Amino acid sequence: MPSWIALKPVMKRNWGPCIQTLEGHHDRVTSVAFSADSKLVVSGSRDRTIKIWDAATGREMQTLEGHRDWVRSVAFSADSKFVVSGSSDRTIKIWDAATGREMQTLEGHRDRVLSVAFSADSKLVVSGSDDNTIKIWDAATGREMQTLEGHRDHVTSVAFSADSKLVVSGSNDFTIKIWDAATGREMQTLEGYRGSVTSVAFSADSKLVVSGSGDCTIKIWDAATGREMQTLEGHHYSVTSVAFSADSKLVVSGSDDRTIKIWDAATGQEMRTLAIGTTLYNISFDIAGAHLNTDIGVVVLDTLLALDTALSAPAQGYSLSPDGIWTTWDSKNLLWLPTEYRPERSAVSASTVAIGCTSGRVLIFKFRVEESPVRSS
Repeated sequence: MPSWIALKPVMKRNWGPCIQTLEGHHDRVTSVAFSADSKLVVSGSRDRTIKIWDAATGREMQTLEGHRDWVRSVAFSADSKFVVSGSSDRTIKIWDAATGREMQTLEGHRDRVLSVAFSADSKLVVSGSDDNTIKIWDAATGREMQTLEGHRDHVTSVAFSADSKLVVSGSNDFTIKIWDAATGREMQTLEGYRGSVTSVAFSADSKLVVSGSGDCTIKIWDAATGREMQTLEGHHYSVTSVAFSADSKLVVSGSDDRTIKIWDAATGQEMRTLAIGTTLYNISFDIAGAHLNTDIGVVVLDTLLALDTALSAPAQGYSLSPDGIWTTWDSKNLLWLPTEYRPERSAVSASTVAIGCTSGRVLIFKFRVEESPVRSS
């Protein structure tokens, strides 16, 4: 066990974690993501590289080199076969996750690429840029399919609808736009914010769009008509992440006020405020709507939504403490992390915790337990 890990006295002797310290990056880690099957981790860094790691063993599988500036955004395709990366060098690259081979370099943006995503069928890639445009690319050929122009400021967030027919974009120009992915036609411009749009997402049926803004509000829109259905007010600082539940009945939002809020999408009613203690940049419902998947771990909703008071949200299973000082089990402190090993970016999948550090290290904790690693009092 590494010498810098401190065990709390309540730890069982047979808790059995597999701990990996991955020191391949030479500068700050900017983005970390799991593959859909949770077998791989991808990390992007200011050192201009992307690395793919085996989540179970911590082995560096691939180092992807080719960008000439910071890597700002990385993501796996839904089938876990490919990685897409966006960079300050104005390019997007698509890589074979198994071999590390650069499959495509997508050139055309005139400024930094801030956001990239695959379509659900892994056939298309969408990118948003500081050049105020969105581009849609054929992932197999690298051909630029569409350039979507209309925003008057940086494009901060992009996403495909579940059927891959539509793209939604959010911008620092305070607007959201919905586009036809096949034709590039601007279908709707959604206006009403007093601040930059920070996060956008479609509902699973592609009928609704949810957006979060620096003006502290969330809005729900009818994707077909562009009509503003709800304005959700309650956060005290910028909204950083938004998502729908799988049945489109609930919306979740994360904020710089260090809370998660759960909302009724139909009525706009705030159903629950969960005090997280940290800002979350990636948040989503599980398919059953019983849990929230976040940067720092899984939050159980079943009991919380039945209560009537604002709560501190307990994380289920393995996660990170809100201050990034501990790995935890069911919100109980487990392993202490020294300053240089605390997260700049993080991702959690089941019993695996991945941490990207400011030093360039990537830590992977793969816990193997048959029962709770923390003794009951």
